[in-house]
Amino acid sequence: MENNVENIPPNTSQTIHTCTFQTRERQRFSLGTTSVLAENIEAVDTLQDILELLFKTWTVFGVSTLFNFYQEEVYLKQYAKRLREEVANSLTKEDVTYNTKFLVMESISLRPSPMDPPPLKIEVYAKRRDNEESLKKCIYEGIFLSWRTTKNVLTTANSVRLPLLLCRGTKSAMGSVHNILSRMFDCMIIALPIQEDDLIWLVPIVITPINEQQPKSTDEIHMEYKIPELPNTDTITIKFPILDLIKILKIIVKNQSDEANAEIFLSLEHIEQFRDVLYSQILDVAGLQLGFCTLYKINHPALTIMENRMKVMKTDAMNRVLLYLNEKALDTLHTLSLEL
Repeated sequence: MENNVENIPPNTSQTIHTCTFQTRERQRFSLGTTSVLAENIEAVDTLQDILELLFKTWTVFGVSTLFNFYQEEVYLKQYAKRLREEVANSLTKEDVTYNTKFLVMESISLRPSPMDPPPLKIEVYAKRRDNEESLKKCIYEGIFLSWRTTKNVLTTANSVRLPLLLCRGTKSAMGSVHNILSRMFDCMIIALPIQEDDLIWLVPIVITPINEQQPKSTDEIHMEYKIPELPNTDTITIKFPILDLIKILKIIVKNQSDEANAEIFLSLEHIEQFRDVLYSQILDVAGLQLGFCTLYKINHPALTIMENRMKVMKTDAMNRVLLYLNEKALDTLHTLSLEL
């Protein structure tokens, strides 16, 4: 058994609503065509705003439709002013002043779907009032985005669908800001946990090679499992060479990348076969039966993800994870029964 060595803090997410949501079982996930993926990767590499997402630990939330939202600068300044005032009232620290920013990130012009609106960035800064030389500290940073939305266009005026929220900051600031934003835009902001079923999908999604790109022979993926009735610090870590997993995946997912414009997709059948092969290998090589254990974390050279927190080191991996999480957020909060 190994201790959890990744330096990710305990879960600091705070759900605004206590109700639970059931997402339908995923049947298929598409990465797109090989030619489009290659073009998108090259384009994303040139976007500074996307690069700023890398090497940071983000807490992931899902967001329902934002209503009465205007993107003009005059309105963004009004939103920032209201958020600053309400944060000051909510956090109630008399010796601290706050500053807030609302910014539509028009620079991220290359998004996976033409229906995707530009991301919205919100920042909250705090500074001690009694010390003019003190530096302001960012206590909240949030990026609301849509990354390949396939839902119908919203018919309600001045509404926007930005189903995914990546944020970082203090626990109190997250709770305060999300409560205020939910009132301002009549929306729901809920934690978006990455569960075992999501992780077993994400492993093939992240390792699938594009245009003959191959990892190093020494690259490994670590899959960490919780053991029933034991503390969370007692885990089982299974290590696989990524090249070996790619070989397994190619046998399961046949003939999808033979043509330059072939679509790369994974089905539920592929994922179930992939999981069965992995568990058989673990049983044969290590004599471990993981049927009652829960996969809760994956470590990949380009990605660390667990619960509703993630840290990504490469633009290609960020693009793929955002595609998956955006789809999960849409399934969770943008079903027919929640759209008005």
